[in-house]
Amino acid sequence: MSDTPPILVVDDQEKLLRLVVMLMNRIGFPEVEGVTSGPEALERLRERRYALVISDLEMEPMDGIALLREIRADDDLMNTPFILTEASFDFEDINVAHQAGADAFILKPFDMAVLKTKLKQVLNSKPRKREAPVAAESSLSNDFPMLGKF
Repeated sequence: MSDTPPILVVDDQEKLLRLVVMLMNRIGFPEVEGVTSGPEALERLRERRYALVISDLEMEPMDGIALLREIRADDDLMNTPFILTEASFDFEDINVAHQAGADAFILKPFDMAVLKTKLKQVLNSKPRKREAPVAAESSLSNDFPMLGKF
């Protein structure tokens, strides 16, 4: 058993879920759990501490944004790092997710180098605070370098 808290992967497509868990194991994260719905993820998160949540954006009945909002609204869970995944993101998805508190985005299929880089950035980030929201436009390009400047 390692000292690192487990990572929780949420994806309603079981094949993709198993693939992400396998990839995470392969790049050095031995303890990765997978669930197939947002409500199930919240239940797990309230039972034990996780180092990170990696969630698909498009899921039913609770999508990745709704799950993220639930996590950020919960005082015990609000500092849990959160990465959204999807085959494609449009600007509106990114904007809504950023405002909801997403730490990063990773496009599917995963590029291993990008996955490792994003994981390192997110897992080494500072805890969030409740007060003083940051202006979205100033932090967007810093938090999401792939977007560049607007």
